[in-house]
Amino acid sequence: MTEVSGLIETDRLATLSVNGSDSLFWDGVASLYTSFYIWIPLAVAAILLLIRNISAKRLLLVLLLVAVTVLLTDQLSSSVFKPLFHRLRPGRDPYILNMVDTVNGYRGGLYGFFSGHAANSFGMAVLFIWLVRDIRFGLSVLLWAVTNSLIRVYLGVHFVGDILVGSIAGCLIGSLTYCIYYLVSRKDRNRKPVHGSDLIYTSTGFMRSDVSVFLCVLFGTCSVILIGSCITQGTVLI
Repeated sequence: MTEVSGLIETDRLATLSVNGSDSLFWDGVASLYTSFYIWIPLAVAAILLLIRNISAKRLLLVLLLVAVTVLLTDQLSSSVFKPLFHRLRPGRDPYILNMVDTVNGYRGGLYGFFSGHAANSFGMAVLFIWLVRDIRFGLSVLLWAVTNSLIRVYLGVHFVGDILVGSIAGCLIGSLTYCIYYLVSRKDRNRKPVHGSDLIYTSTGFMRSDVSVFLCVLFGTCSVILIGSCITQGTVLI
């Protein structure tokens, strides 16, 4: 019991060290980054990436597994862990609520363990990393998932522990759904490109040019977030 109490206290201290700032600019970035609508172009780019690089025979399966990944990560968080553990969010924890910085007064729902945002982000990231198998793509998507998760701590709606467990759950679910795809399609999955075509295709047959388009949308969206925060907060990024 003492060990659990010490772990919870460590989690509170770690959360407060990441949470909030005195910068309106970064508050704006955090708010925009966690907005659903800002990532719609990236979702469209991801779907197009699949359509252009997965055979028609397996495309429906992949799209179904993407939906299953989102459903499992979301429901495991909201319908299983949160009702079971009843862990209050930082902004509602009586021990630290007066020390937690929030943006526009937003504190999230009552319970926050584990983070559905982290689980969704890492679940999708890991599934796509397994599918595409490209170093640039993998590192970029992983960085996106980490940022998307830690920003929830910055906003004061999740503890670091919520994020850690959520990210682990997401990685496991993303890997599980990929394993289903691999087992179902192993007989006729995308063949490895012929020798000498590594500059054109990834090891799983995705065109690197299509991967580059996806990455351009990802980094373009991040740029829009930075510029949008500058405009809305009336600040200049230095």
